[in-house]
Amino acid sequence: MDIQDMRIFARVAALRSLSAVGAELSLTPGTISKRLQALEDQLSARLFDRSTRSIRITDEGTAFLVHVERILAEVEAARASVDDRVSKPRGKIRMAAPAALGRRYVAPALCRFLRHYPLIEVHFDLSDRSVNLQEHGYDVAVRSGTLSDSSVIAKRLAPDRHVIAASADYLAERGQPLRAEDLSTHSCLIVGDRSQWSLSKGEVEKTVRVSGPFRSNDGDLMRRAAIEGYGLIQASELEILPELRSGRLVQVLSDYEIAGNAAVWALYPSGKHMLPRMRVLLDFLTQWFRDARSQASDGQSLKAAAP
Repeated sequence: MDIQDMRIFARVAALRSLSAVGAELSLTPGTISKRLQALEDQLSARLFDRSTRSIRITDEGTAFLVHVERILAEVEAARASVDDRVSKPRGKIRMAAPAALGRRYVAPALCRFLRHYPLIEVHFDLSDRSVNLQEHGYDVAVRSGTLSDSSVIAKRLAPDRHVIAASADYLAERGQPLRAEDLSTHSCLIVGDRSQWSLSKGEVEKTVRVSGPFRSNDGDLMRRAAIEGYGLIQASELEILPELRSGRLVQVLSDYEIAGNAAVWALYPSGKHMLPRMRVLLDFLTQWFRDARSQASDGQSLKAAAP
């Protein structure tokens, strides 16, 4: 049963004039009459006694009107609840991000975001493992690097090249690698299963199998191990930028590109309609990282940056 037919019926019952209802709804009286007839055919009941001069609602029409008015009120309430969520986004968002990137950059962004949108609730998990949005129940995941999963939508938040670095003490003891091939003779700190590091210079790309005494799925732990002098680490520049600036870590092989075309991404499931709370979060993170990168280029802390 068509909602518009119910609206037409309710307005005809109120105004008792096809032409008046037609003017109100931008429909011709003939169209109004046909819609009423279709409604009566569905119900197998006469809703109005119509003549050329008057329209009178029948007993069946009066009984039907009680339910129609309740239905239309519920429809308007439902519409209003959606309109309110669009103008004032609300609801729960489940997020995931790598530990280092999440703590240093996403967490400060979320704290500022929640001040702007107090009706939104964020559940934020830190994990260096890749998460399956659908299987693990996440609405959005922030990731850095290159992407391989084409089943989700990826929104690019910021460029993020990867670098190789180590502590000054480690380099003083073991020397600096000068070529990609030199990595095979160094102690390398492996995050997850990334035991092959790919580097390129110009059009030449080399993949080197690396090894070392320490391996973990936690990027923060590997960053700490690198600072303590246990070896070389390949990491997102964003994640170790404070250590590079302070000198606790020193970049090596800077004339090579690591994991080319890397970026910080927001991953989310595809869908015809994006929820308002997701839209404002993605827009906020995009602006946050854009301003953060801009301020970082001026020598300011990314963590302090805010849109």
